[in-house]
Amino acid sequence: MALKLISTQVLDVAANELAITYARRELKPGGFFASYYHCDWETLQTRPIAESTFLNFKFGEVGGHLAETLGEVFSCRAARLPDGGCAVLRADGDLCLFRPDGALGGAFPLEYNQCPAYDIVYAGDLWFTAPKRGAVVRFSLERREMVLRVGGENVFLSPLGLSKQGSALKICCIGSKEVKTLHLPDYSLGETHFFSGEFSAPDRFFSVFRRHFFCLRNNLYAINN
Repeated sequence: MALKLISTQVLDVAANELAITYARRELKPGGFFASYYHCDWETLQTRPIAESTFLNFKFGEVGGHLAETLGEVFSCRAARLPDGGCAVLRADGDLCLFRPDGALGGAFPLEYNQCPAYDIVYAGDLWFTAPKRGAVVRFSLERREMVLRVGGENVFLSPLGLSKQGSALKICCIGSKEVKTLHLPDYSLGETHFFSGEFSAPDRFFSVFRRHFFCLRNNLYAINN
């Protein structure tokens, strides 16, 4: 895979199947502040966006309210829900469920076999990765329980980042340096993309249309096959 550096000093990235946005750490007289950008997945050109646009992109229409409730918004993972609510995985491993009006509907640890969840995405149900168990887990928000585990170390070796693309999940497995495809709803494995070199342990992974993005040590890269 060839790579292109998009930005340095990246604090956070929020993406969906067709677009990617990010927050960047900037220095100005008196201290640091965050600036926000949209990146075109095809041309890789960036343009500034408002903080509210980034928060709404990550959390939904009540992004500003969620930011006030959470306090720190850059370390958490978020999955927007079809009813307008949002599932937020905090850095401490707790999953916070926010209603469409921004009210907190519940919070509890999200884990599989005593392994905390690392990343989340919504695809019919909430899915999350459990790196130390080599698993991708389907979790029912209605029943608040695990309904399916896919994987094992012979299938997914240290799966971290998780993205949805159409009717499939893209899973970044740092142990085997692969991006694997899991088709839904039959759970069959599809195409695999390999990466190497410094991308042995990316912090974040996103699949946006026909391109993959990695965030590694506060640098954002686009990956070309």
